[in-house]
Amino acid sequence: MTIQLATREARTVFSLRFGGEPAAVSWAPGRVELLGNHTDYNGGLILAVALDLGISVAMAPSDESPRRLTAYSTTMESPAEASLEPIGRSSTRWINYPLGVLDELAKSGVELRSLRMTVASSLPLGAGVSSSAAIELATAQAAFEILGGRPDEPFDEVKLCQRAEVSFVGMPCGLLDQFSSRFGKKDHALFLDCSDLSWSTAPLGDEVALIVADTQVKHALVDGEYATLRAHCESAARRAGELLDRPVRWLRDLTLDDFLEVAEGIDPDDRRRAEHVLRENERVLAGRTALEQGNVGQLGKLMLESHESSRDLFGNSCGELDAVIEKAREIDGFLGGKLSGGGFGGATVLLVRRAAAGDFVQRLATAYDGLFEKPLRIFTTRAGVGAHTLGR
Repeated sequence: MTIQLATREARTVFSLRFGGEPAAVSWAPGRVELLGNHTDYNGGLILAVALDLGISVAMAPSDESPRRLTAYSTTMESPAEASLEPIGRSSTRWINYPLGVLDELAKSGVELRSLRMTVASSLPLGAGVSSSAAIELATAQAAFEILGGRPDEPFDEVKLCQRAEVSFVGMPCGLLDQFSSRFGKKDHALFLDCSDLSWSTAPLGDEVALIVADTQVKHALVDGEYATLRAHCESAARRAGELLDRPVRWLRDLTLDDFLEVAEGIDPDDRRRAEHVLRENERVLAGRTALEQGNVGQLGKLMLESHESSRDLFGNSCGELDAVIEKAREIDGFLGGKLSGGGFGGATVLLVRRAAAGDFVQRLATAYDGLFEKPLRIFTTRAGVGAHTLGR
């Protein structure tokens, strides 16, 4: 579903459910990280793309009292309502992402009104392509138009939406998802240094297609796996600081040589997670250089190394994700691939020569169907634009 189709659906459903026209319509994309898995909250490096798949929000104020948010998701086929005075978490999980954004706006001094909104999505939910960040950014963009409070600096929008997910939803994520959704650039990858928030873009070129292959294995990181991995990384950083006798705020404060010097003194589980992160940072730098040189084949090799590291060191892969990568390696046109997002299921991102993409998708789907009962959902996509409003 293109931006135009998603926004048209959000507008149409808004009129059917609420009558009248929305006051603001917005779009925000999902993302995949090409390299940089679980590096963001460790102050590390990321190479990501915003997709041309995403979420559109249509929104308007209402005079309902007491103030409340009334929402409907066409993807979930689910209506939801929640109070805005006070704002509390809802048992309808998906509405907590918009509520978290509105809660952050209220904390910043924006006066809330009752709101009605519809949500239309082209993203596969629970697949590791960050539908959560997309709905947060799309909500924020529309709410800024209606309520005001848009920050002067775009990065402050990213931080606001990240706070919404951490503080309200309870997912201790880094900046990767919200950054990618806000700053996406067509046919370009995004490089971000999470320690100082410097960033740049690198061209992907027109030789490759991005294929998102969703295993449909349950991907619900709020339930605890993500927080556990983060705790391993933080524990490794603390212990390394003790052994090196100097402050270590996060893993980015260590070079790989620093870490290897004291690795034997770190808990084995913490050590494996930390080694993945530190080697992943080096892969990100090498991947950016490969793109700057137009060497997509080298980028693909680095993505395969990243997946193997996620599987063997970080421990956030699963049998279905590994099978997608192994089967993809047997098909002509494949350059590289890896799990995307938090892991434990969800999707892989595959780098494929564009001319071979059609045949590649068919052969991969057939191979996967022969192994598992659930079919593989496959989306051929490309790097797209970041979050923005589209008027009424």
